[in-house]
Amino acid sequence: METEIRKKAIQRYLKGEKPKAIYTDYERSKKWFFKWLRHYQTGQKDWYKDQSRAPLKRPSRIDDSEKQRIIQIRKKLESEPFAQTGASAIKWELKKSGFEFPSDRTINRVLKREGLVKKNSIRPQGR
Repeated sequence: METEIRKKAIQRYLKGEKPKAIYTDYERSKKWFFKWLRHYQTGQKDWYKDQSRAPLKRPSRIDDSEKQRIIQIRKKLESEPFAQTGASAIKWELKKSGFEFPSDRTINRVLKREGLVKKNSIRPQGR
């Protein structure tokens, strides 16, 4: 329905009708009309369709090699007796190896997705 209104509005404009008459008839804003006129003027075949609003890049996403490195370090640390296994320990190991390291939040997100976060089964005394 909305795509048809866009097409009709631009057709009316191309026939010589004033923009204000068009967008007021369709109860749309001036901004709406000129947005779709710009889309039409690009010459793209599907100019009247909505475009995805999803970001083209995801800055918080890490690549698979970094993800695997975090997982390997976590498993290595878990195999060592008395070793710390949290995000800080993983960052320390990455730094020692000469790799750049992501934030604690990113490391924790990777560990959680991979099922490597374990809850403490020990409860504090007095409860």
